Parts: sequence; structure tokens; C-alpha cells
Amino acid sequence: MRRRIKTMKKNLMHVFMVMALFPLVQGIAQTPDFFKIQSVKYVEAPPPGEDDIFSRTPEMERKDGLAVSPYLEATVSAGERTRAQDVYAKVYYYNKDKVQIGRSDRPTPVLRDFASPYSMPVFFEKDKAETLCFIVPKVVLAAQGWQAVVVFGDKHAAVAAASPPGPVTAYDFPERRQVDNPLFLQREAATNPLVEYVAKTGNAKHPQITLFMRPPFGMTDMSEANGVLAMCVLGHRIEDVKKQLQEVDAKTEVAGVLRFAEERKLVILCWGSRPLWDPQKSWDELSKDSAEQMSDTFDDMAAAWAQGIEHFSRQYGMAKRDFLLWGSSGSAQYAKRLALRKPQYFLAVHLHIPSSFDKPTQNASQLLWCLTTGENESGYDRSLRFLAECRRLGYPIIYKAIPGLAHQGHPAASRLGIAFFDYALSLHEEKREYKEAQARRPRLVKDTQDTQPPSPWPASFREPEFFGDVVNQQVFPAREGAAFVPEAFRIDIPTKALADAWGMEN
Repeated sequence: MRRRIKTMKKNLMHVFMVMALFPLVQGIAQTPDFFKIQSVKYVEAPPPGEDDIFSRTPEMERKDGLAVSPYLEATVSAGERTRAQDVYAKVYYYNKDKVQIGRSDRPTPVLRDFASPYSMPVFFEKDKAETLCFIVPKVVLAAQGWQAVVVFGDKHAAVAAASPPGPVTAYDFPERRQVDNPLFLQREAATNPLVEYVAKTGNAKHPQITLFMRPPFGMTDMSEANGVLAMCVLGHRIEDVKKQLQEVDAKTEVAGVLRFAEERKLVILCWGSRPLWDPQKSWDELSKDSAEQMSDTFDDMAAAWAQGIEHFSRQYGMAKRDFLLWGSSGSAQYAKRLALRKPQYFLAVHLHIPSSFDKPTQNASQLLWCLTTGENESGYDRSLRFLAECRRLGYPIIYKAIPGLAHQGHPAASRLGIAFFDYALSLHEEKREYKEAQARRPRLVKDTQDTQPPSPWPASFREPEFFGDVVNQQVFPAREGAAFVPEAFRIDIPTKALADAWGMEN
């Protein structure tokens, strides 16, 4: 009995010692040390002489050029390197009687050091404080004496903090179990899925190209991927390119393509564009010397790019054919020139508002092409000449010029691009059969010159379901459209999904 009592006393002493290691802090619930909320601050207006962090965020209200949306600013951190996709950061709002009147399920995207807003970093680095911002809903601002609770954590454990400061035990919210009864786990630091490779070009004008590869989140076996989406993005610095790969939450063209790749389980391959040509002249406007110099430089870049693809294939098992390829503006000019030189790597390419064009090659007719631009874009006439040359060579190409659009992104272009990529993914097997058939064809001693242009290889392009009228921006069933839409104005649209996307202008 004495031994049992002595053991009980010893166990109680151990419990008291453990409890002493985790003291309660007013306003912050008791949690493991892994997740922390250092502070929560209500910001009603930017400090004198300082711009509000939302001042250039497109969706925010403005007054004299600055945003006027009050927000909560929470400073948080994690005890190990943690993926943002594995955690949540929320705010619950209450009236003075502590009845919930609103919530914010994720931080608001805000501008920080780069060109596009984002809500959270891709990774919370170990013990590094990060600032998260939540715009307070108008219905909450209208309530006198409103209060809020910020919650930060994951499915195993969380921490909560009240604003104004006070104990969170007085509030009811769905994550109370993780806050009140956290699981004490042995956590490992998250590894960075972004792999970097520098390929040397041997060209003094631009001696190297840096490629980034990122598998879908959580994927360790590359054979499980459904393909590769190659992205050329605007960015002269490595940091700019990396940052854009982190901005999945942003309302940008790049972020939309990233979300598409994640949803379809596609490996991301990315690099930054380089201005190695005259962006306001196409192949038919350049002098012979300028064209040859530009072509030689880009040939070196394309060879280095291919070297990087072979490296990723050998080292990590990444596929090296049938890529989807995307680019916008200057990056579209880069992507287009790459596709013309290395068509064997690609299945389909979507280009938006490239202002200059390189001469189409016969070999690139094996790709699916989608070109979107604006009728007010400086390269509009050049795009029509490129389209005519592509058609002459039998390219399967969808073209859309958006009325009133200049050199800008546009939702209609993004929607058509996504529908086009889905269409391309459905043709994997047909593309394989086409290439096998081409390989079995006997080679002729002399090339024959047909009076008619070669037909595109996809069956759905040879007999499209719909036609688009590029002048009047109308879509017609193929039989109806063939009767009164002149062939020069006619865009072949293979499927109804593409026709629906083509016809939407807003």
C-alpha cells in the first residue's frame, strides 16, 4: 500500500511538471508548441504615410486610390516546415452576446513583395512568423461590439486567439476539439516538391536556362501523373518564377493554369521567358540577318531546354512527351518558338496575346494549337498572318480574337484554354496511333505537292461539329455554318464543349 501511494504521488508530480511546461496565455488557448499565434491586430485604416496592403488588390474597395476595407492581421508560425495546403487559418465573428454572425474560411489574398496577391505562403518555414490578413465582412462591421476568434492549425491540433484579447473558452467554433484536446505528434518537416535544374546554353547572350519541376502535391511516384503541363511565365529573376508557382490562390492566368494542373494530376514544368527577339515584329517583318541571329540564339536555348527535360526524365521518371504548353504575352512568344523547334515533346499549346510570331514549321502540324488574342492587340494583324500560314500547313488550330481586348488577360481566353487542354488530353490515344501510322509510312523519294492543304490529324478536326465566325464572333453547327460563313472567316471547332467556350466573351 505504501509503495502504491508513493507511486501515485510520483505520477501526480510528473503530471504537474508536464502541465507547467504548457502554461495558459490569456487570449490564446492551450496547445502544443507546434502552432502559434503571436498576435491579432484589427486594422481599420492604413497608418499615416503608409499604403494599405490591399491598395492594389483588384477586388478591394477604394478611396483616393487606396483600399478602405478594415481587416484583421494575424501573425502566426509553425514549429516545423509545413505546407500551407495541410493547414487552415480561419476567423469566426461574433456579436456582443458571443453569437456567431460571420466567418472567413481562409485569409484574403494580399500583395506583398511580388506582382500578384496571395493568401498564404506555400510553406510555413520553421518558427518563421507569417502575417495573414482577413477582410472583415460588412455585416460584421455593422454590428456594435463585434468580436472575433482566429484559428490556425490542422486536423490534429490548433491554436486560437481572440480579438479583442480574452479567453477563447467563451466562444463556440467547429475547431474547438483540436484547440482544447490537441494530439501531441512527432511531426516531420515538409519537403520541398519543387526541383530545380540549370541547363547551360553555350550562348553568350543568355548562357543558361533554369527549369523547375513540381509533381502534384503528395505524389511521390511520377508514373501516377496524368501528364506534364509546361508553363513559360513572365519573369527575368529566378525568385519571380518561383513566386508565381506558389500563387495558386491568386486571381491570375498563371494561378488558373496551376489549379488546372493540380486538378488533373499533371506535373508542372516551368521556366521564365527571355526577350531574345523583337517583340513587335514577326518572321515576315525581320531582315534576313536579324532573323538568322534570333533563330540561332533561340536554337541554343531550345537545345538547353531539351537537355533539362532529359535530366528530369532520367532522375525522376518524368514523362518526356505529349506535354501541354502554355504561355501569355512575352512568355507566349517564347513558348511558340520552342514548340516550333521541339514539337516532339508536345501534344498541345495554348498561346495568349503574343505580339510577334515565328514562321510555322511543317513538323509542328502534329501539335494541337490554340491562339487567343484581342482585336485591339498590337499583334492582331500578325496573328491573322500566322493563322493563315498554319492553315496552309494543315495545323489543327483554334483561333479566337476577343472584341475590344488589347494586350491583357481575359476570362474568355482562360476558359477556352482550359477547355482546349481537356480536349487535348482526350486525344492521347489517337495521337499515339497517328504517330505509329506515320512511322509505318514508306518514305517517298520525292515529296509530292498536293493542290489541297494537308488535313489536320485529329478526326474531330477533319469533321468538326461546329464552326466559329471569326469576324462576327458567332458559333454555328458545321452543316449550317458551311453554307454562309466564308472559309477565310471560318474557325474549325471540334466539340460542343469547345464551341461553348469559344462563344463566351465575358
